[in-house]
Amino acid sequence: MRPLPASIRSALRVLVVEDSEADATLIVHALQAEGRLVRFHRVDTAEGFQEALLSAPWDVIVSDHRLPQFDALEALARLQESGLDVPFILVSGTVDETNAIAAMKAGAHDYLMKDNLARLAPAVERECAEAAQRAARRRADAALRRSEMDLRAVMEHVPDGLLTVSAGGLLVSMNPAAERIFGVEASEVVGRPADEILPPGFQGYVGQGSRSSEARRRDGSMVHLEMAVAEVPGGDQRLVVSVRDVTERKRLEAEVQRTQKMDTVGMLAGGVAHDFNNVLTGIQSAAALARLDLPVDHAAQTDLAEIERQCQRAAALVRQLLAFAKRQPLAQRSLSLNQVVLDVDSLLRRVIGEPVKLETQLAEEPWTVSGDPAQLEQVLMNLCVNARDAMPEGGTLTVRTRNVEVDAEFAARHSTVPGKRMVELSVRDTGVGIPAGTLERIFEPFFTTKAPGRGTGLGLAVVHGIVRQHQGVVEVSSTPSKGSTFQIFLPAIEGMPLEIERKSRTPAPRAGGTVLVVEDDAAVRQGLARLLERSGFRALTADDAESALALLGGVAVDLVILDAVLPGLSGIAAYRTIHQRHPSARVLVVSGYGEGQMDPELRRDPGTSFLQKPFTHLELLEAVQRVLGGRAAR
Repeated sequence: MRPLPASIRSALRVLVVEDSEADATLIVHALQAEGRLVRFHRVDTAEGFQEALLSAPWDVIVSDHRLPQFDALEALARLQESGLDVPFILVSGTVDETNAIAAMKAGAHDYLMKDNLARLAPAVERECAEAAQRAARRRADAALRRSEMDLRAVMEHVPDGLLTVSAGGLLVSMNPAAERIFGVEASEVVGRPADEILPPGFQGYVGQGSRSSEARRRDGSMVHLEMAVAEVPGGDQRLVVSVRDVTERKRLEAEVQRTQKMDTVGMLAGGVAHDFNNVLTGIQSAAALARLDLPVDHAAQTDLAEIERQCQRAAALVRQLLAFAKRQPLAQRSLSLNQVVLDVDSLLRRVIGEPVKLETQLAEEPWTVSGDPAQLEQVLMNLCVNARDAMPEGGTLTVRTRNVEVDAEFAARHSTVPGKRMVELSVRDTGVGIPAGTLERIFEPFFTTKAPGRGTGLGLAVVHGIVRQHQGVVEVSSTPSKGSTFQIFLPAIEGMPLEIERKSRTPAPRAGGTVLVVEDDAAVRQGLARLLERSGFRALTADDAESALALLGGVAVDLVILDAVLPGLSGIAAYRTIHQRHPSARVLVVSGYGEGQMDPELRRDPGTSFLQKPFTHLELLEAVQRVLGGRAAR
């Protein structure tokens, strides 16, 4: 490399170790021969050398071999101790090959004679250039080390898995995230074929961007991946594979899809339930009228009673549909899940029967929850009947309650959970278990694995609907041939459970008065009117809200039986109009949906009651009596 012109080179900083000021001057003049600017400092003691060495940056050290109190070998030792990379050139007045060899071994870069100082400037230029190259290499090495450390930190802390694969398909490296994703340690798989953990054919993904795939973890479970594969620059055909675990995201997406599907089916089920309840109401009214028309000992009475009984069975099925569709009203209060279990304990033992053993494990001081005890009893009954059916040869059914502080993982799985404090109600059996493919569908309405005629497929759908109405969640775990566990988590609330006295049955109704029946279904309308007339009431009818309002304008009416769903002006809108025009009018709202469809303001009105279709003759008269007697209880 040609030296730079003197005019643009920086001043040469020289530390001269020399006891002779004249010799030092000769050394400086030799370095200035090519017009180079030289800044120098002369020292002749070890202390002076040490101080000067550390006080300023030097380009070169030129030292006499031997000084009265000091020598070059000691200067070299101090230079090496400092860790500085400064060229050290020895200049001596006598030729001493032994000293020269010793100095070179000690680290001197060159050895010159004082009578040949013409060689000094080129030697200094050469050594300074080599020192600059060494400094550049050190900087490059340091930058490389920093880059490697940065890359290692990224590899160790990035949430995505990163793997490198050789041209021969062997795994070269994997970061901690990849270890977690695949459930292995790098030491176990590095050097082995990469397709032992990566999906088969992953090499075909090169340059295709992110691809969805699946792989099997060491424990046998499947992990859903988003994977990208690229060639490592350099031409050695190595591959770098990045993988992201999207198993939880896939689970949440499936849960959203399942929820949307169930909501859609729930809307359909609710609509079907409404229409079916109207049909049942018509059949039940006709059967009741026929029984009233016939003598008590008539042979047809048995058949008519069976029709009524079957209507009630069908009504129970419809109520399950409404519960799944979340259209059943909640009579919520503060309660203890322990009490829910105790209230149905004796019934459960009769229903479950032998040879299944029922065990209860109740929390000593369970937190309070807000819930409808009747519907929570339905949840427990459905789960226990399912558990019983899963143990045809007998087994153990365990019902447990406990307080739970949910963790971040649980909250992430169930984003709708309102808080961390939950009360768990679990039902565990030792039965046949549920296959993985079936487990994904168990809450779908009408899905059942039971033999035809042994199940409607609504039991678990109802459980799911009721629990969601209570702002709770359901989790299921199952192992084939070992059993299943259903866990219900309900939000805990402050306060103590509220004790409610059981209601006594309404006294036998007394007849009398005028009742207006507003119902668009002709069979239901005529059946209700005839039942009321047979019971001593005067019955008027209207098939829509407009006709009813016209009748109310000219006739004194004691009670309006109003269908909640009417063509044109809806039943709820009709109620508001009736209330505005006739504030003293009493109203009995009937519906095939459920009380939850009623306007909250309407439910709070003491002059209004609600009756769920279908209903028996006696239930109709009791509801009429409640409203006319001023006790619009539900």
